[in-house]
Amino acid sequence: MSTLPQRQVGLMVTAAVAVVGAIVAGAILFTSGTASDVELTTARLVPEDASFYFALNTDLSSDQWVAAFKLIERLGQDDPQGKLEDSANDAGVDWESEVVPFLGGDAAFFLRSASVSFTDVDGALIIKCTNAKDAFKVIRDQSGFDFDKEDYDGQEYYAADGLFAVILGKHLVLATSEEVLFEVIDTSKGKNKNLTDVQDFKTLRDELSKNFLAFFYIDSGSLFGDFLDSGGGIMRTALEEAGVADIALQPHAFAFGAKKDSFEAQSASLGKPGAIGPLTQPRDSRFAKVVPGETAFFFSTQNLAQTYDAIVKAAGKEINEAIREQSEFDSLDDALQAAGKELGLKSAKDIIAQLTGETAIAVWFPTEDSEEPEVAFLAEVQNESAARTIIEKIVASNASSDPKKSTIKGIDVVTFKDEDGEDVAYGITSGYLVIGTPAALKAILDPDGPRLSETKTYSETVAAMPTKLGTFAYFDVATLLRLPEAGLPAQLDEAEKAFKGAIINFVNEREVVRSSAVITIAE
Repeated sequence: MSTLPQRQVGLMVTAAVAVVGAIVAGAILFTSGTASDVELTTARLVPEDASFYFALNTDLSSDQWVAAFKLIERLGQDDPQGKLEDSANDAGVDWESEVVPFLGGDAAFFLRSASVSFTDVDGALIIKCTNAKDAFKVIRDQSGFDFDKEDYDGQEYYAADGLFAVILGKHLVLATSEEVLFEVIDTSKGKNKNLTDVQDFKTLRDELSKNFLAFFYIDSGSLFGDFLDSGGGIMRTALEEAGVADIALQPHAFAFGAKKDSFEAQSASLGKPGAIGPLTQPRDSRFAKVVPGETAFFFSTQNLAQTYDAIVKAAGKEINEAIREQSEFDSLDDALQAAGKELGLKSAKDIIAQLTGETAIAVWFPTEDSEEPEVAFLAEVQNESAARTIIEKIVASNASSDPKKSTIKGIDVVTFKDEDGEDVAYGITSGYLVIGTPAALKAILDPDGPRLSETKTYSETVAAMPTKLGTFAYFDVATLLRLPEAGLPAQLDEAEKAFKGAIINFVNEREVVRSSAVITIAE
């Protein structure tokens, strides 16, 4: 019998997942298909106590893979079919006999537990096959193992030193131990509950996995429980004291997928957002309707004053202790008063208290030179009069020239030079403050073109986002890549032309904390 050290088993299982993923990715290039949800059949064979689950979509007719590779073609990938065939031939792989048997719908790898270094792995690889017997034959022939037939509760399985396999209907299972293999067999017979019986998994799966290329589920608290509790639970305590345990130690799910015009990545957590909850409320952006359409970078958040109050309420004592230990200040209030004094205010809290609505930063490049941006800071303020008083004090304390007053469309604007001698302007109107370069104020207060929300790139990118917007950053990728300082090599010209907009978003929606990212691709 051939022997295989545990480390090599882990490497083989990992490699098998990677190979199947690459094979599936290539196979889609030859297919066309219609939209279909991904059925996670492998999850029904995974024991309920699994703490990590990674699944690949292997459905050759799914719209996910068809869309993904059409997008890649838009990015300049020529003759993908020919390149795939050449790669298979170069690797000595017979497509029909060595690839097709594995392509049955979904393939997954799960762990019940693992050491931090992953040298001790308790898990298995499960593949839904078009032909499980042929797929096992490929594994047996390519590995060179001498598998012995064994029996467990009437179910035939195969054993080699350090590797165990079983065929369960259309599924081929490769496990790192007999114990895990037997649990999968029992689970397949309904003797044990499976992962789809776990409410946390079902909730996150339903949030993310109806259509995907790859799907992850992880229960960090369970997977790394021994590590977190080692040394008297130092790591667990540290996470709790940092105020992130509610999110970090709760189940998470991640999905990567494709649509007709965009790639998307999503994550969801059952943890509570806690003190940062006010930042994550779903909403529409007011300032996207204010800044010019040529905005290349736009960051928007909300409720900073409410978030500050929530953080201080939840962890004020700990924050004060940390400040005393690591600075010359006695408390957070002491530090904010010092910062305020530098700005000509009683305390920096005066500024924070005004930021009760949306706060945003917009940047654009009219000359297509990254060293000549137009920049604007926008903030909905609680009280226009109080906000004006605050900004006037800051200008009086920090300007290197006398402020000059003017009007734009009937709105009072003040221009001054900052400490570096650069021109800065500000104005307050309709419940919000805008401060930035003079040209930026002119573009915002007296527009002569479409607003960001009216542009095709922004609106299509927002439409591709699977959730409402919360705190988010938008990038006009095409514009940013065209800046000379981007330094793109010539071979990326096609990609440069194809990339459009991207958004990274963080929101609490339907009692699930969501983070998502999308990037749109032009035809």
